Amino acid sequence: MRTSAVSIALIGLGCLAGTACDPNMTGNTGATHFGDATHPAERGSPLLALRDACGDGQPTATGSEIHRQPYLQQVTTTTAQIGWVTTQPDGEKVSIMPAQDRARATTTQSEQQSVGTRSAGEHQMWTQLVDLQPDTVYCYQPWDGTTPLNSATGFKTAPSADDDDVIHFIAFGDSGGGGAEQMDLREQMYQFPFELMIHTGDVAYDDGTIAQFEDNVFGVYAELFRNLPFYPAAGNHEYHTMQGAPFRDVFSLPAGGGEKWYSFDWGKIHFAALDTEDDYATQMAWLDADLAASSAPWKIVFMHHPPYSSGYHGSDTRLRQLLSPIVERHHVQLVLSGHDHNYERTKPINGVEYIVTGGGGKGTYNVGASDFTAFSESVIHFVYADVGADQMVLHAIDAAGTEFDSVIIPRT
Repeated sequence: MRTSAVSIALIGLGCLAGTACDPNMTGNTGATHFGDATHPAERGSPLLALRDACGDGQPTATGSEIHRQPYLQQVTTTTAQIGWVTTQPDGEKVSIMPAQDRARATTTQSEQQSVGTRSAGEHQMWTQLVDLQPDTVYCYQPWDGTTPLNSATGFKTAPSADDDDVIHFIAFGDSGGGGAEQMDLREQMYQFPFELMIHTGDVAYDDGTIAQFEDNVFGVYAELFRNLPFYPAAGNHEYHTMQGAPFRDVFSLPAGGGEKWYSFDWGKIHFAALDTEDDYATQMAWLDADLAASSAPWKIVFMHHPPYSSGYHGSDTRLRQLLSPIVERHHVQLVLSGHDHNYERTKPINGVEYIVTGGGGKGTYNVGASDFTAFSESVIHFVYADVGADQMVLHAIDAAGTEFDSVIIPRT
């Protein structure tokens, strides 16, 4: 029998009062309830084609100075950023070449820039790659002078706005605890062909420190990050350390609210990320203008706190009151959030689908149902999306690889 939303609230009060209740101690890796799973997702590797074209990017024998492996940020139709952490910044650079013309001599699009020294002499490095072509596979390789630090590997630039190909992405949140459940879910990510990763916050538990980012984020997703761009929103756990400064240091996010809130386009999709730990009114004014300026046929907003939730934390009703009129006015089709460690899909609300995807690997919370709920489940999971010209299909995938829910969202 499903637990009601009222009983969930009482359980939450008991946990907060310090009784023998810990909603985040363990997670359910396999779903026991099933929604609509009649639209099965395509299966396949997100990395194989890129690595067949360019290589696997593994460290060379001389690459021990790289303390955080190269990772992709801000991939657009014509640019990309590559970050890494090293102890030997002088002379390091990145070479790049089109995958279809690897015989051509490599050209360095941009020299490295060291933007700060960490403990043990570690330097955060960024290289900006420019003058790229849309929807094109490029091979890149980090060097120290004439010495390769890693073998080459590949990434693909964003498609142009008029590209008709289906776009695939995954979304998940509340992941970075470093435990077995996070690893189990990560292994399932290798089974689906996607082009980018969206995160709904609480990236690095428990406090968003540099060490926790290294161990529980980059140490877990390094193989995905070196080939696929990652776009996170900040969660409350990121703000436990220096008001989220490490989060903004390790990621290079698009312009917006000082890397706290931002937007970007990926083909025919406009994404906007919010920071639910910061001022709502300022962000809503920004979001209203940002969405008004976009002509993309698909619009997706993502953040940490959920506007609608039947889980442990429940709905952020102030956020809902401010956000809902804006996303409805600008025909946003999907709003993604986390914070509650479960999956919940609402019924369409004035043309908007709201999904809580907070089961990324740091335990699960019980979840009930409300009058707005279409389906909910307490399970470790991610959401896999196929976005075509006229419809978006979302698939909920658990840590055992089972698709336990799906929904078709028409373009509005």
